[in-house]
Amino acid sequence: MRRSLIAPDNHINTNFLRFMPTLEAVNRFGILAGLGLALLALLPARASADVLPVVVQVQAPDGTHVQVSGEGALSYPRNGHFVRAQSVTVEGDHLIFTGLSLLSGRVSADRLVIPVNGFGDASLSGLRVEGRKPQGLPNQVIPLKDAGYVVSLHESLDGRQRNLAGLVVHLGAKTGKLPAGTEILVGVPAKVDIAAGYTYPLAAQGEIIGCPFVPGSTHSAFVAPDNLASDNAVDISVPVGTPVFAVMDGLIGPQLGALESTDPAMAGLRLHLDAPGIQFYYAHLSQIDVVPGQFVQAGQQLGLSGSANGAPHLHFAQDVGNPAETVGALDACPFYQSYSEPWG
Repeated sequence: MRRSLIAPDNHINTNFLRFMPTLEAVNRFGILAGLGLALLALLPARASADVLPVVVQVQAPDGTHVQVSGEGALSYPRNGHFVRAQSVTVEGDHLIFTGLSLLSGRVSADRLVIPVNGFGDASLSGLRVEGRKPQGLPNQVIPLKDAGYVVSLHESLDGRQRNLAGLVVHLGAKTGKLPAGTEILVGVPAKVDIAAGYTYPLAAQGEIIGCPFVPGSTHSAFVAPDNLASDNAVDISVPVGTPVFAVMDGLIGPQLGALESTDPAMAGLRLHLDAPGIQFYYAHLSQIDVVPGQFVQAGQQLGLSGSANGAPHLHFAQDVGNPAETVGALDACPFYQSYSEPWG
């Protein structure tokens, strides 16, 4: 394993090699000692941080961080106290961890799969956090006893780029020599620009006034109705009568028309758009221009926007993924956290 000391606000690239022994010479001081960084003599490397995804990244509160990349059995630091894996392999376009353990077993997982680049099929199985067995949903936050937390399949936004980490552990208290506030990221694919795969759902760009799964809002998973059509949604502020478009090709679903509710938050008309592998929900419309079972193409007008609860806007939801990404507004809703709910 190769390590080198550097100043804060930079990083250290480290390689661990399959079946290669290493010799370590340690020189510790300050926060770098807390991170367990070292000067190291190493046999010539086959792996490179430039060509392999980052398997571990440790970020200290002062901006110093260390990155580890490579394949094989993983122990970080040398004793594996912070991160250990039975194996890390690159298979095709995916990085696969098996027998993963963090913080000496406080957090563990049987298998973590992430794409080498971008946001392909990421998955997590057998997650255990201090004796509990959370589902490990995307952006699920699981508290730790020391006031820290774990985030599974963590998705975030950096400018106009999406970032993914298979697991993030935020330390709420000093752990070993790592200070409180340190974050340990496991499985970090290369950053990718936001893809433009959908048609914008409105004729005019609108301001995002509601984000998915926000506690205390009408999109909260803890407030009725408890379904994805209500909660996994963005509210886009536009004038009443703005044309509403299909975001992709699909069929208009059978649930179409007015909601059976006197709640002002449920006002207006609604429709469902069923597309291959995904369903969309449009609500608070003032006019509908399609009928159930009709095939529509991306960009085709579905109706006109309306108003609900005193606010002119479109309620736009989907059953899979982040609707803020679909409408190109990740910067407005950067902290996406999903919950397991029925569709509608």
